[in-house]
Amino acid sequence: MPEGGYFGLVDHAVPAALAERNRLRVVELLSQAPRSVGEIAMELMLRQPQVTKHLQTLQQAGLVTMHPLGQRRIYALRHGPLRELREWLEQLDTAHPEARSSEDVLEQYASAIADERKQASRDPAWATGRRMRLQRQLPVGVSDVWAHWTRPELVRQWWSPEHFVVVECDIDPVPGGRLEITMQERDGSRYPVRGHFLIVAPPQQLRFELSHLTASGNPLFTAIHDLHLTDHGQQTQLSLAIRVTAATPAAAAAVVGIRLAWDQLLAKLARTIAQDKS
Repeated sequence: MPEGGYFGLVDHAVPAALAERNRLRVVELLSQAPRSVGEIAMELMLRQPQVTKHLQTLQQAGLVTMHPLGQRRIYALRHGPLRELREWLEQLDTAHPEARSSEDVLEQYASAIADERKQASRDPAWATGRRMRLQRQLPVGVSDVWAHWTRPELVRQWWSPEHFVVVECDIDPVPGGRLEITMQERDGSRYPVRGHFLIVAPPQQLRFELSHLTASGNPLFTAIHDLHLTDHGQQTQLSLAIRVTAATPAAAAAVVGIRLAWDQLLAKLARTIAQDKS
């Protein structure tokens, strides 16, 4: 299969022709043996004009060919387009094993959301007090890492998951100062987070509170974040502790995704720092 993939090689008419139930029945029948219009109509209990129309569509798509035998017209299946379609489908199934891993993660995520929603329906404060901790070793000194958390032009480079960008970033790294970020997805959907700094002790500690907002601007959930940076010369140990302080029942999916989201953010931070270093 060429690099362009199936749809870069073959006319879309093939899958389109197979999308109609009776045409699929015709193809299945012709896969057994070539047949005339009358034989196909009798086998499938269709009127001959219907069969003729279906065969014309299949012929235009290159899936069948017609052989005139005297006064009879015999239709036979052309296997080449079907082989190409099969190769493409097999490629979808086997060419990207990493996709299977992502699909498994999504299934686990969906199951976890369902469990969270059950808990939220029984206890509105189900997520309050939940804690998690993430750590990273970064290949630069602590001052560089600190800058990537406190300078808006640097924060913009990494504070968004994959396929998102930061479109608004207002940071005032002093106690009580603003921490407001809006991320945007490719389709234009926006996801604002609003909060403020509680402790600012450069270049070792930041504590901040953040609320993820709904489309109407109401808090979905709120969490306290404690960032500690430990200097190891040319490297920095990053530790981020997160504690949920409030959550609405509608926040079940977001609460499940806290660790996943921060894993992505910190991985992006590490890549950004590495690129800046090089």
